[in-house]
Amino acid sequence: MGEKMGKVVCGVFLIYLVVGCADNGDEVAIELSPSEQICNAAKESRKAVASKARNLGLSRTDLREIVCEDVPLQQFIKSYSESSKGTLVEEKNLKKSEVAGKDKKREGTPKKGAELKSRPLPVAVANVELGRVDAFYSSSASLRAEEEASVVARTEGIVKALFVEEGDRVMLGTPLAQLDTRKLELEVARTRKNIESFDRAYERAKTLYESKMISPDAYDQALFSLEREQASLNLQLYELEEATIRAPIEGFITMRHIKLGNTLRPSDLAFEIKRAAVIEATINVPEKEILKLRTGQLAVVLVDAVEGSEFTGIVDRVSPEVDSSTGTFRVTVSLENKGNRLKPGMFARINIRYDTKENAVLVARNAVVTQKSENAVFVVRSGRAIRQAVVLGYVMGDKVEVLNGLVEGDQVVVTGQSGMRDKALVRVVSL
Repeated sequence: MGEKMGKVVCGVFLIYLVVGCADNGDEVAIELSPSEQICNAAKESRKAVASKARNLGLSRTDLREIVCEDVPLQQFIKSYSESSKGTLVEEKNLKKSEVAGKDKKREGTPKKGAELKSRPLPVAVANVELGRVDAFYSSSASLRAEEEASVVARTEGIVKALFVEEGDRVMLGTPLAQLDTRKLELEVARTRKNIESFDRAYERAKTLYESKMISPDAYDQALFSLEREQASLNLQLYELEEATIRAPIEGFITMRHIKLGNTLRPSDLAFEIKRAAVIEATINVPEKEILKLRTGQLAVVLVDAVEGSEFTGIVDRVSPEVDSSTGTFRVTVSLENKGNRLKPGMFARINIRYDTKENAVLVARNAVVTQKSENAVFVVRSGRAIRQAVVLGYVMGDKVEVLNGLVEGDQVVVTGQSGMRDKALVRVVSL
């Protein structure tokens, strides 16, 4: 058996030396023997040895005969594996010692986060004050004139003359336009002639009736004809007078709908007049507010077109009925138009004051922090910001009423409270 194995070993230990000539020089390739390949695989793992043996076609008996570095293969694999584990353990221990050293260094140096937490936050504060607070109901509407009229033609005719233009101020009865009256004048002249004739006929009938020479019916017919013609004359005189279109109210011409030469018929629109000495604004208020609003309440009106100006008026009318289709009721605000600065059609913001409180606790509106439907402020006490829940009341401008939680003189944070925690260190600064 030994002789046979020796022959095998001698056969597999053949070394082939291949020498090739290339452009850049000579290259030499040496092929390792199966035993050397197995020993190299043993340095990796047992699995590597098994895989290499299958590739080389070696049996377990052949593997037992292989010697690596004067040590049988199985013993070589075991010893090499133990030495590798020791190296790994040493490397792990070395890493642990390095980490421990770094931790010791860190313990000697304070953390930056701790330093930041210990620093006070700069904040601006405002004092809680006592004062007056007004409650307003706010809405918007378009302004309109208190009095306005649409001037229409009352008789038929062609526009012969125009006496006013848009923007002109007119008084009650001022002529606005003149229609052609020639036809009306001719009809009036004809009717007057007819009246003269009927008047003479009536006088004759009266004389004859008194002498019992005509019947009562003949007398009544003569009287009727005279009175009918007189009525026709009155109607024609009215139409002749109405051929001059006049202003029905005092105000300004806001629209002219006719031109020279237009043919007007009765009820055709000619002019629009508005009296803007008093301006009104009508708003639709939800029915839940009906108990808050009443006549005589103060109204503050802001108009975007007139910047920097504030106009005051009163609630003139409150409708006693709620519109079932919209669930609202009408409230009309009236205000004097001094200097004619307000124009019908302007957009206005209406604020109606419905309640007033004196000596109310007031705080800056930007001091209130709302989280999960809870209102709170930060009160500065002994260098710390104490979170204080509050109950709010009316809001007026940049102030808000506090019903519970604060007293006069408390200092509350108005700038810098975003993300602030309860009892945080703070440093008061001035803006």
